Amino acid sequence: MMSVKRFVMSSGERFAVLLNSDGVPMTYPNLYTIIHLRNRGLSINTITAILEDIKLLFQLLDKLGIDLEQRIKSKDFLKLNEIEALVNLTSFNRSRLSGAASKTKIISFPKSNNKERARAKLVVTQDYVSKQLIYRRLTNFAEYIGWFETYLHSSAITSTKRLLKSRRPRKSTDIQSEYKSFDSDQLHKILKAVDPDNQNCIWTSDYITYRNELITYLFLYLGCRKGELLNLKVTDITLSKGGTSYLTIKRNPHDGSDSRLYQPLVKTRSRSIAVNQNLKKKLETYILNYRSTIPNAELTDFLILSNKGQPLSINALDKIFYEISKAVLFNVHAHAFRHTWNDKFSEKSQLLVATGQTTEAQVENDRAYLMGWIPNSQSARRYSRRAENKRAVEICLGIQEKFEDENE
Repeated sequence: MMSVKRFVMSSGERFAVLLNSDGVPMTYPNLYTIIHLRNRGLSINTITAILEDIKLLFQLLDKLGIDLEQRIKSKDFLKLNEIEALVNLTSFNRSRLSGAASKTKIISFPKSNNKERARAKLVVTQDYVSKQLIYRRLTNFAEYIGWFETYLHSSAITSTKRLLKSRRPRKSTDIQSEYKSFDSDQLHKILKAVDPDNQNCIWTSDYITYRNELITYLFLYLGCRKGELLNLKVTDITLSKGGTSYLTIKRNPHDGSDSRLYQPLVKTRSRSIAVNQNLKKKLETYILNYRSTIPNAELTDFLILSNKGQPLSINALDKIFYEISKAVLFNVHAHAFRHTWNDKFSEKSQLLVATGQTTEAQVENDRAYLMGWIPNSQSARRYSRRAENKRAVEICLGIQEKFEDENE
């Protein structure tokens, strides 16, 4: 079976290769990875995701009886019906493609009265992937095949890349559906669940309990990403006794001191963020009273550690929020804190704009800096549109209320 293997070079750089069923690196996919991906400075996570899609491409072509390398070498490029067949297979999940039984989900409808003995049920198959994943797969299929055709036949005229890209589903433009943040009640429940003084504490270890509370507050107060939090080091914290304390988020993709094979990455720009007294106190308490008690903690500078003194992994971080989700009975994931932070930022900045203390343009520049985006970033604009939509909804409701009052 083909596989994607990650490894760490002596320089500390993480890289990945695609292996065939015999465990031998595949020539052209890995050449593409080096020329087209690594040399462009793409992250190891992006490279791995693309290689996984290329692996899937070969598996689908195998199902269709197509030897891509031989076909391209002989200038027998994919035909329209073959491209259509490939596109159709792209919408299925990997389990279905591997021949596993269909996954089903049973949706039960509530009883309309107590005399009913059975509920109506709807069985829904879960064999298909999201439009976003189909879009990504077809993009990576098109880019690889287009590169392969051009690499072997630089003067050849082929439409494979264009045809594959033309069959990608349209990207969603619904901001509301993609936007998830916590409301005040949810935040209260989360913070109560992770409070070390809570009698119904989720975790039994004092270290893990205090560490996980700190993680929650770092996400909430800084709006940072998972990779940013897991890359924080004790040396990145400047705690001032009298003035403002700062925490610095740094990009360091090939950190030789990071022992994690799946190194969490900082996708955004480096920046320094001020921390208030509450967060400063939590950081001091964690470092001096809890982190210092963990075996091997003195061997690494990373701030967030496992109970064995190793830098915490992404999977371990995800498990923390899975456990919190079970305790509060709703889904809690790290990125929702980033959305919540941006909601609060929009609320605060709108007040400052309304009182003439700042401008809309400066607000977006400030947001971009604090989130680690480049100035005029589309990511910053997405969050500001969310605030604008909320403001438009409030105006719309106000107009409706005005009509109600006038007609009474």
